[in-house]
Amino acid sequence: MNIAIIGSKAFDSLEFHLHEAFTYAQHNCKIFDVADRWFMHNKYGVQADFIMRRYSDAYDRHIFKNIAKQVTQFKPQLVIATYRFIHPEFVSLVKKHTNSTVIHVNPDAMTTLEYQQIFASDYDAWFTKDPYILRFMKNNMKLNAYHYNEAFNPRIHTKPQITKKQAEQKIHTDVITYGTIYPYRARMLRQVIKHNIQLKIYGTRPNRFYDHYLDKAYQKQYITGKEKTQILYGAKIVLNQMHFAEIESVNNRFFEANGAGAFQLSDYRPILHQLLPIQPELVSFHNIDEAIEKIHYYLQHPQERYQIAHKIYQHFLNNYTYDHLIQYILKNTLHT
Repeated sequence: MNIAIIGSKAFDSLEFHLHEAFTYAQHNCKIFDVADRWFMHNKYGVQADFIMRRYSDAYDRHIFKNIAKQVTQFKPQLVIATYRFIHPEFVSLVKKHTNSTVIHVNPDAMTTLEYQQIFASDYDAWFTKDPYILRFMKNNMKLNAYHYNEAFNPRIHTKPQITKKQAEQKIHTDVITYGTIYPYRARMLRQVIKHNIQLKIYGTRPNRFYDHYLDKAYQKQYITGKEKTQILYGAKIVLNQMHFAEIESVNNRFFEANGAGAFQLSDYRPILHQLLPIQPELVSFHNIDEAIEKIHYYLQHPQERYQIAHKIYQHFLNNYTYDHLIQYILKNTLHT
């Protein structure tokens, strides 16, 4: 089957892993990236494009008309859009000139919906990870919407073939967290450091409102792929702070960390009861004080960490890989 993905080609992105999983399953898959234009290879071109697409409908429409033409020439049976800013004209043109099923898979919190292009577009199906917005889409907009769970890639996020104890001795880190250091996350991490917990922070430092109190923990490194897995697995505890816009959903870090065999403490969400093979209260927290209390507890009880991490890893390997995700997408889209 020819499958077109409209999104980023960046390594370790959702689109990258969907492409890898579809290709592994012997489909002919291709990513069409809005960044595949000559002037997008420097930061000034990227900034100019962002401004033009945001404020000029004519420019925005022109860009996605060209991408629609490329997709049409590829003759896909399935088109998976992941960008939230795709012009509705793109969907109309692809459906007009092909027999493709065109769907949208939204991997982020609902604060990233831009001008709500995905609701203005005539997709055949919408996939969202948040049960809250799923109900809104189905009940209020009458969309053909599905809930999906995110995933990890065992061929890219490969758990090291050593024991967790050996990995922890190699990495020698009590607590790690990773991602963009947003102000809400910085406030929480301040509290962790204040309680004399050894913390390492990986990821992106924002251009504005960065808290220099975190400097001694910030590693100035963005981790991906196998290196990410080694660090996650080797940390005694991975601290996962959900964005406040993850209303009833969890983030992709939740799947990556569990798929790496890490021991993870995350913000509590009711959906954890569906996702985890153990009681969520063992590996989640309702506030930063509870998180710090559990960090101190599990640092003193390594065998519990090892047993819990192993049980969750096996469950995620059996249920939440990208191979499972693409089969779920195909099962639901082939009948739209």
